[in-house]
Amino acid sequence: MKPTQEKDEFFIPLDQSVELETPESLSNDQNLPLLIDPSLSLKPLRFLSRAAKGILALITILAIWQTVEFFHFLSQTHWALAAVFGLLVAGLIGLLGKAAWEYFGYQKEFKGIDQLQSDAESILKARSCGHARTWLAKLTALYRNKPHQPLLEKALSTLPDYADDAETLQHLDQQLFRNLDKQAISRISRHSQQTAILVAISPLALLDILLSGWRCLKMLDEICQIYGLRPSLSARVRLLKMTLTQMALAGSTELITDQLADLASSKLISTISSQAATGAGIGFYTARIGILAMELCRPMPFTEGQRPGMGKMAKEIISSIRARFQKDSD
Repeated sequence: MKPTQEKDEFFIPLDQSVELETPESLSNDQNLPLLIDPSLSLKPLRFLSRAAKGILALITILAIWQTVEFFHFLSQTHWALAAVFGLLVAGLIGLLGKAAWEYFGYQKEFKGIDQLQSDAESILKARSCGHARTWLAKLTALYRNKPHQPLLEKALSTLPDYADDAETLQHLDQQLFRNLDKQAISRISRHSQQTAILVAISPLALLDILLSGWRCLKMLDEICQIYGLRPSLSARVRLLKMTLTQMALAGSTELITDQLADLASSKLISTISSQAATGAGIGFYTARIGILAMELCRPMPFTEGQRPGMGKMAKEIISSIRARFQKDSD
């Protein structure tokens, strides 16, 4: 006896004469209207900048008014008090003026470096004659009355007479800037190792950040001095921001261990503690910041394949940490 099949009352059979069609994809938005309007875009908060400038101007006016009123009060009391107060105010204004002059002077030097790098890149790409003189004049003005001036003169004294613009810059690169690069790389390597060791033996994360920031700022100052510059306040603040960002990225021990695995053997990774691995990772980031500072301060841009690498520095950082921990264990 055959089993009886119950008929589903909700089942509707398909009509075989009707051809099936593929429905439109919901993810295909080519024919949909683009609901983007300039009125909905994020507007810059310009009123905040204007308000800050207005508040600063108001504070300045109030400070000047209070200073004049206090000077008038002292002058009515005794002329000697007013004279002393006037000298103090004049000295303060002089210090502020000197600081502002140096700040804008340092900014001008960094803008000059950007222009030198741009011009040097154009000269190296084009085989021309005569354009290098203008570039050399700017470089001479930058190094005037600095320890780099005799080094530049010595390099130019060995320049062949038949050299064109590109050959002139290549000659300076070999005779002057590569020697400066060696000094900068030596400083970066030393500061990176010291930072790595300090962080590796430091038990506090906050202390790690402070030590790393302090060493990075000191390293930046030395690199700028090597290339004949002094860092401005904005450059130091930008570097400190970069340092804090890198410290946050270095918070994961697994990430740092992966980077160490690319540069060292698995045997070394197994013998290094997580704290030492964190120090090594932050040492790597310090070295990267130093190399970036070299690129910003160098009057000539690095050519292809000339940019300093991280391989040798990373091995030195790992070796220094390992030597320090072995010394402590002994």
